[in-house]
Amino acid sequence: MRHPLLYIGFLLALLSGALAVGNLLTDGGTGTASWAIWLLLLADLGTLAVLFKLFFRAPVASSNVIPAALRESEMLSLQRLAQIVQRGQTSTEVYSVLLESAVETVRADAAWIDLDPNHTGTDDTNATQYYNLTPEQADILRKGLRAHPAVEGEYMTNDLNRHSAFLGTSQAFRSLIQLPLHGLHFNYGTLYLLKAEPNTFNREDLSILQTFTGQAVLSIENLELMRTSLANQRTQEELKIASQVQDSLIPKNLPTDNWFEISSHSLAAKEVGGDFYDFLHLPGRRLAVIIGDVSGKGVTAAFHMAQMKGIFHSLMQENPLAKNERDKFPVPSKFMAQANTALIHCLEKSSFITSSLYIIDYEQGGFVFARAGHCHTLYYHALREEVFYFDSAGLGLGIIRNESYEKHIKNQFYDYSPGDVMVIYTDGIVEARGGSGTDEYGEDRLKLRLEESYFQEAEDIKNFILDDLNSFTHGFPIHDDQTLLVIKFKSAQPLP
Repeated sequence: MRHPLLYIGFLLALLSGALAVGNLLTDGGTGTASWAIWLLLLADLGTLAVLFKLFFRAPVASSNVIPAALRESEMLSLQRLAQIVQRGQTSTEVYSVLLESAVETVRADAAWIDLDPNHTGTDDTNATQYYNLTPEQADILRKGLRAHPAVEGEYMTNDLNRHSAFLGTSQAFRSLIQLPLHGLHFNYGTLYLLKAEPNTFNREDLSILQTFTGQAVLSIENLELMRTSLANQRTQEELKIASQVQDSLIPKNLPTDNWFEISSHSLAAKEVGGDFYDFLHLPGRRLAVIIGDVSGKGVTAAFHMAQMKGIFHSLMQENPLAKNERDKFPVPSKFMAQANTALIHCLEKSSFITSSLYIIDYEQGGFVFARAGHCHTLYYHALREEVFYFDSAGLGLGIIRNESYEKHIKNQFYDYSPGDVMVIYTDGIVEARGGSGTDEYGEDRLKLRLEESYFQEAEDIKNFILDDLNSFTHGFPIHDDQTLLVIKFKSAQPLP
């Protein structure tokens, strides 16, 4: 007669499977959460397979095995593992239950389990777990067994006193089963089970343990996959929030004036990026424009991008102690030196930021700018009908982290004319890949596009460049953040 727990096991497994199917039908079978349900369903089917095998297995007559009690232990152990997977307990708890359940299943007197921290989600302190055995006892056995490894496929030792590693000794435990925990891709560790008397493990015990540990490892792998799936889902949700926050930091309402037109474009290579730009109106009909690029990509770059935006708004505030109106706000080179000082303690040693700051003065009809290692400014001069790049020196922020940095950043002054066009961008534009996959868009091609479109409005110039960029990179993924600003000084300038 089959033990009642066997039937209970079937019912519980079928019930949990039905719940998983119901959740899939409700969820529609899509989304990250569904993967977790699929994994639980897979583990449940594995449990059913083991129960089915146990149901049709004939009892083995042996003085060392009590079939009803043994199968009762198996049922309880399997159900316990299934509950652990569904509750999503820690890996350490899972392996602890595995050790206890294996001991109960074959009525072992002592046991231990060695785990690989690289693949089991455990730390070094929990990499070995013991049952009725001291670490010193386990260490002696472990060293002897490793020095005289068993033949491949031989997992059972009937008498340790006769084992080549322990000849001439009297072992407290005589019978041993050592069972590797093999998964689909990794070896998770080894399970050791001991009995005091010799010849007290048999092939039935080994078969039970192999079936049990095989299902246990499958359940553990599914548990880890489920956790990874849920962690990825949380990460994606967090990145979505970070992307929304970063998007709120990018100016949506561009400055408008009778003196100029501005058009902008920004595209991150990942959910969040390290490019930034901003505008700030200053007294006396002046406009501060900043653009920058944080080294690297992703969340870290986005964090430093937000820092740089905060530094921009903090340093470009009016200085009440200034002696005249023009000195109330820092010139670009002074701003860069102050920003470099502010970033020293919060920017990783391996990171840096390139940036350019422009202060446009409409009353004076000119602008001053400083370049901190950023891309060269592309410019169209209407009176000379010439397109060129400004040749200006300057080091990126964070490259030199002391007061000498100020010596490496200079201001450059330039008088603009009506109809002039300024194109400011990050390296994601000129380093965009196309052609054979290694060709770059390049400064020369960007310069040609401005030569062909300078007479258009700022928005149209921007779109003309982007259309050509997209045509060049068609079929290739974006590998770096892209930012493009086009500023055009109107042909009809108001009177000062």
